[in-house]
Amino acid sequence: MSKFRRFITVFLLIIGLIIAAFEFYRTIVFAVNASMSDLYSGYLWMGVGFIIYLIFHKFFFRKNIDIMQTMSHEGAHMLIGALFLRRKIYQFNAKSSDSLSYGDNTLGFVSSSRNSNRINILSTLAPYMLPYLTFVLLLFRLMIKNECLPIIDVVIGFSLMFYFLCWKKDTRRDQSDIRLCGVFLSYLYIATFLLFNISLIIYSVSGGISDPMNIFGAIGHYFTQTWNDIMMVVELIRN
Repeated sequence: MSKFRRFITVFLLIIGLIIAAFEFYRTIVFAVNASMSDLYSGYLWMGVGFIIYLIFHKFFFRKNIDIMQTMSHEGAHMLIGALFLRRKIYQFNAKSSDSLSYGDNTLGFVSSSRNSNRINILSTLAPYMLPYLTFVLLLFRLMIKNECLPIIDVVIGFSLMFYFLCWKKDTRRDQSDIRLCGVFLSYLYIATFLLFNISLIIYSVSGGISDPMNIFGAIGHYFTQTWNDIMMVVELIRN
């Protein structure tokens, strides 16, 4: 990436991070107000999912959590590369840390048809901010009866806690993906889109049993609110 393109990318990400942080604050306020209302809210059931996952993580996933997290990490690379960047995937590899030979510190990799001379930040940093299984569950949430929402919201919370712990483990300065894209640029990108994705998830599980919000409504609500906030700032500057 040229210095000019890098400067423009960093500048846009800083603006994006400011907007995402403000909208994330808006999302938290929205969630608190929704939880205090008389309507059903999925946040309680998401919290139950968090707790259940922590129990499973401690007592049931202990032996295999390492390779589960590696598979999730490489799966994000593969998903973005195959579905959105239209790359041909040649090989998917994931290993547990106790299977590594001496001098080998590579837990997994995805081999694809990408141009080795170019770095695509979208696929390279996807594992650090994209809870793709959670979004699949949010799409599945559209197809179930409203009375079953507590069950799916528990599962959504379960999956999201899994990702939280994956991100905690993987988002390190010495991580090869982060070093490849540049530490400062990587953290800007990850923080911006992580706040964006978590905001969408929070909006998606709001609403009452009779009139729940869904992922598409959440996207519309988020961008409408963002646009209104930008226009509000513009008006304040003009006045």
